Amino acid sequence: MKKSTLVCMLIMSILSNTLYGQNFEVPQHYEFKTAADYTKFEKDVIDGAKWLKETPLNEQTDKRKMVAAFLLTWINGSPTVNVEINPTIMDFEKKNEGMLVLYMSASARYVLENNYSKDMRAKHRAALRDMIAVYKTGKGIKRDKKMEKLIKSDEEGKIDEWLAENLKINQ
Repeated sequence: MKKSTLVCMLIMSILSNTLYGQNFEVPQHYEFKTAADYTKFEKDVIDGAKWLKETPLNEQTDKRKMVAAFLLTWINGSPTVNVEINPTIMDFEKKNEGMLVLYMSASARYVLENNYSKDMRAKHRAALRDMIAVYKTGKGIKRDKKMEKLIKSDEEGKIDEWLAENLKINQ
C-alpha cells in the first residue's frame, strides 16, 4: 500500500510541475528601479527559467520571446545576481537559438534557489546541465558537436574539467 501511495504522489508531483511550467505567465507592467523591485520578481525569474527549460525551443515562440525579454531585463539590472557569459557559451546559440537565454536564466535561477550563492562553478554547472537537458530532448534541436562534447564530459564526470578549460572556472 505504501509503495502505491508513493508512486501516486510521485506521478502527481511530476504532472503538477509540468502543468505549472506550461502555465507560467510573464508578469505585466514590470518595472525595475530599486533593489526591492528586483526582489519582488525573484519567484517569477525562477518560474520563467523553469518554463524555458521545460518548453521546447521551437514551441510557443512568441511567448518564449516575452519570457526571454522579462528575464534578460531582470538579469541585466539585478543588484544581487550576476550572470557571466563568454564566447564558448555564445557558441551554443549558433546552432540552437534560445540556448543563451536558457543558460543565463538557469544561472540566475541557481543563484536565487541557493540563497544568493557565489559558487561560480556550481552556478555554471547547473546552467550547463539545463542546456544539456533541453538538448537531449531533441525537440527543436539541431545537432551541435560542441554540445555533444559537453554532454560527454558531463557523462564521464568531467564537467569541472570542461568548466576549467572552456570557461576558465577553477574554483
